[in-house]
Amino acid sequence: MVMVISLVVLTIVCAILYRLGGIGKPFKTWMRDWIIPVLIYTWLLFFIHPQVWWGYLMWIPSIALTGGALTTYWDELFGFDNFWFSGFMVALGAFPMIWAGVAWWAVLVRAILLAVLWGGWCAIFKNDWVEECGRGAFISLTLPLLLI
Repeated sequence: MVMVISLVVLTIVCAILYRLGGIGKPFKTWMRDWIIPVLIYTWLLFFIHPQVWWGYLMWIPSIALTGGALTTYWDELFGFDNFWFSGFMVALGAFPMIWAGVAWWAVLVRAILLAVLWGGWCAIFKNDWVEECGRGAFISLTLPLLLI
């Protein structure tokens, strides 16, 4: 029950932070890019207990990779905001968690699912509030896949 309630709260917070990071002044993009990764991996810390001490160190590169992926929509690579690829890369930021005990296939499944959710969501909705709140919510809503 604690997991479900905390995930709902985390999802709401991530949706709000993602949107605030996209609004611009007076808000900053780091509110989305760096606070969300810290929050989601802190949530995971309560449910994943690595077998080796250095497994805990995997939170650091995971936060860095996820935060880095949140800073771009890969328009410099594709020539447009590619939400499909961006969602995939944001979820792939959890790759170092494999050394903390997360199954490699769970990271890949989450990456594919987040790509489909982000890309599909943005293809359907064109309102900034809906798009950004949805993308932020999907980041946390897909976290339980890493616990399988």
